[in-house]
Amino acid sequence: MRTIRTLVVALLAAVLGLGVTTIAPAHADSSLPKRVITEEPPGDHQVTYNAFKLKGKVENPVVDAAGTVTYTPYADSKIQLQKKACKKCNWRTVKKFRTDESGIYKTRIYAPKSGRWKWRVKVKGSDGYATTKGTAWTLYFR
Repeated sequence: MRTIRTLVVALLAAVLGLGVTTIAPAHADSSLPKRVITEEPPGDHQVTYNAFKLKGKVENPVVDAAGTVTYTPYADSKIQLQKKACKKCNWRTVKKFRTDESGIYKTRIYAPKSGRWKWRVKVKGSDGYATTKGTAWTLYFR
């Protein structure tokens, strides 16, 4: 009786262990393609004393049957502006806005009076694409 119970427990553990290992890779986000975010450096577009214009474009890469990649605009879609106020701080969403019909976005980012702030754009994953984060821009006064 003990031998049968031990055998059943071992088989059950093996079956459950295989089930967990086959499910885990299916949820991996790294297999999804990312959108392409192209940005202009904000240092070239100073609006006021401490404000700069951040301008960029978000595109979806589409691969056809022949293997060629074409880019379609991420039109009229939501994106987030994130700020990191210190080196050990986490990224925080400070503004939500949309792209236009060409996938272009424009917003203002600011430099603090003292210290450094980092800014980036984030596009949440949807429609078969993974979450994509843009270039982190650091603003400060010298």
